[in-house]
Amino acid sequence: MDVSAERFLELMHQLEDFTDVITPERAHAEFDETTLQLFWMRWPHLSAWAGTLWRLLSEELAGSAAPHDDPELDEVGGSE
Repeated sequence: MDVSAERFLELMHQLEDFTDVITPERAHAEFDETTLQLFWMRWPHLSAWAGTLWRLLSEELAGSAAPHDDPELDEVGGSE
């Protein structure tokens, strides 16, 4: 796995952990004005990026599965 993928997965885990601890309502009430303004300004870009990645993956997974071309990976039954 490359460094970017590792970093992205770590960020997703951190965000999931964070959202398990604090509700949006609590964040809205407790975060300072600067944090809320930065979220408000930056979220549309982040959301669009994540949405595009999700759409690309969804389209890829919606297609029919193709057989694997590597005969080395074919399992052949045998007798014992």
